[in-house]
Amino acid sequence: MCKKIFLCFLLLLMILSPLNVYGQNQLPLQASAAILVEQTTGRVLYARNTHARMYPASTTKLLTALLVEQYLDLDEIVVIGQEIRGMPAGFATNLHAEGETITVRVLLKALLIRSSNEAGRILALEVVRTVEGRRNIPYSEAKTRFSGLMNGKAGSLGAVNSNFNNPYGLHSDAHFTTAYDMALIARAFMDIPILVEIAGMLHFEGDSLGGRYYTEANVRQYSWTNTNLMLPGAVFGHPYVIGGRTGFTTPAGHCFVGMAYHNGLALVSVVLYSAEPDRWQDTRVLLDYGFINFNFREIATEGQLLETVIIENPRLGDPDTLDILLPEGRVELLSHAEYASIRHEITFDPLLLVDNNGDNTILRAPIENGETVGSITFRTGNEIIFYAPVVAARQVHERTFDSDMDYYIDMVLSNIFTRRALPYWFGVFGTLFGIVGMSLAVTISRRARKQSRWDISEPRRYRR
Repeated sequence: MCKKIFLCFLLLLMILSPLNVYGQNQLPLQASAAILVEQTTGRVLYARNTHARMYPASTTKLLTALLVEQYLDLDEIVVIGQEIRGMPAGFATNLHAEGETITVRVLLKALLIRSSNEAGRILALEVVRTVEGRRNIPYSEAKTRFSGLMNGKAGSLGAVNSNFNNPYGLHSDAHFTTAYDMALIARAFMDIPILVEIAGMLHFEGDSLGGRYYTEANVRQYSWTNTNLMLPGAVFGHPYVIGGRTGFTTPAGHCFVGMAYHNGLALVSVVLYSAEPDRWQDTRVLLDYGFINFNFREIATEGQLLETVIIENPRLGDPDTLDILLPEGRVELLSHAEYASIRHEITFDPLLLVDNNGDNTILRAPIENGETVGSITFRTGNEIIFYAPVVAARQVHERTFDSDMDYYIDMVLSNIFTRRALPYWFGVFGTLFGIVGMSLAVTISRRARKQSRWDISEPRRYRR
């Protein structure tokens, strides 16, 4: 009861005061090593001794399942042989029998639901026989070959600080991993829907052939309950858990790799060397911390207007401003505090930049439509989270003598026969009429003066 009250208080505290826990260990976990990772991005949300060498116990079976899905047909039928003999003390689950006919799919269910160690042996042998193309390989030989496949697969996922020498987690000083490496393996596991589906089954009831019928087949009936007690409906059920794998040996302690999904956020939790039931409480604290404090946030949208700059020398008739756009959008996984602290800075191409005094940015023409004119950097704290080019929203032409002439000609031609030109037409015609009138008046005046001079110069005639 006290632990439940403390957990409720902790969750309330996290809601009110979101924390960025990189490199810190504020969460009250009992596990010696733990990690919380967002599955799609790989971002580490919480870390404790993530690279310390630990023993994985039966969480090893996640890696075994990856190889089974890679190399085998899940509907393939397997006849169980002597490979299930001689299981080490304390590791025999006694689920299967020699001569039993069983599908790979049902064996995977035994591996991931019931944590069957014999299923690990059977599947490892079948994988090696398929890879080698030989059916007469005994398990003693196949174990070494399968261990090589396991380590090769782990290495390809980046899990380079691990070494696996058996398919089900039998303790050995040479069989080790880290919390970080197990998170990488679990992320790959979550990418395969059929494996997540099987790992997320709370119960399984059915026969070894999955309901199919074959004559002379040795079919057995099964009823299993998942050892993952965090699945919805289980004792420590969490509403967002979709799968996982338990593990226990005395040197490894109680381990659990959890997988959860909610509201677009996929989380992987790893708890190594915890206690019982502390591993479930540790996992709940990790998952709740992740879901409460982190989410995917849209920090930029495609075509977003970032800034409007001034153009120093635009062509006559063109706008003297230019919109600067972001050509691509961006969604980032951020904590609430990180999202609140986001800031961005635009850096313009120095070949285009005339002035940037803080109030107005001035660029020089010409600029092409969609041309990259600079870059934008998004930061949270001192960390760069997004860097992208910024582009011009339209073409900007440079002003020249020829462009000026074209502008005036176009202005005249485009306005000469419009209603707006009527006052000008009246002015022109008025001026023409005035000129004509004045010309006529001058002509008439000149003729009158000329006639007057002629009348004066003619001699008078007197009567006698």
